[in-house]
Amino acid sequence: MDTRKRLQDIPLFQGLSERVLEALSRRVLIGTYQPGETILAETDPVRSFFVVLSGQVKLSKSSAEGREQTLYLLGPGEPFGLCTAFATSDFPAEVVALRKSDVLAIPGSAVDEIVMQEPGLLLNILRVLSRRLRESMSLVESLALKDIPQRVAAFIVALERTGEEDDTIELPVTHRELSKIVGSTPEALSRALRKLQDDGVLEVQGRSIAIFDRDALQALAQGE
Repeated sequence: MDTRKRLQDIPLFQGLSERVLEALSRRVLIGTYQPGETILAETDPVRSFFVVLSGQVKLSKSSAEGREQTLYLLGPGEPFGLCTAFATSDFPAEVVALRKSDVLAIPGSAVDEIVMQEPGLLLNILRVLSRRLRESMSLVESLALKDIPQRVAAFIVALERTGEEDDTIELPVTHRELSKIVGSTPEALSRALRKLQDDGVLEVQGRSIAIFDRDALQALAQGE
């Protein structure tokens, strides 16, 4: 598939003219990253933004003590680093490939040129930033106000919303990665999952989670 076609299939670029897509396709770079490979390190100087074409990447922050908090898991079509295309030269988080991933990089200078011709791109970017702000606020609320079983329940409920509602779902990450998402240690996560199993809410087999009591899971996710 040629680069212009790949751009056309990305929601962020929907509505752009063929002429602009063609011009943009000549400016982008595509890199392939293996699982565990760092795509960007925190504070890396960069004046671009990025889009995941395939695979899965995570954005995370680490404390001075080395504790890691996962901020986002991003899959195909999801952009990241939008702020560095406009407002800052230091990347605010670490980006690591969780699976083999193709990532497209778009220079900030190209974005500047395009938004002058196609304001629709700026509107698409604002929509993404608005959604990320809501997600960040939810993360802050979860880490500050919910205990670990509630955070786990909220993650599972949110995961269900992204696909078809089913009695069994598959975690997109390992338990170790999940512990970083919900702001816990692997040991604390294991205890939380065991409690949910003991309460008859769900059962865990590796990455497979069978949900037995959806009402109880949703009530727990809402802090009830």
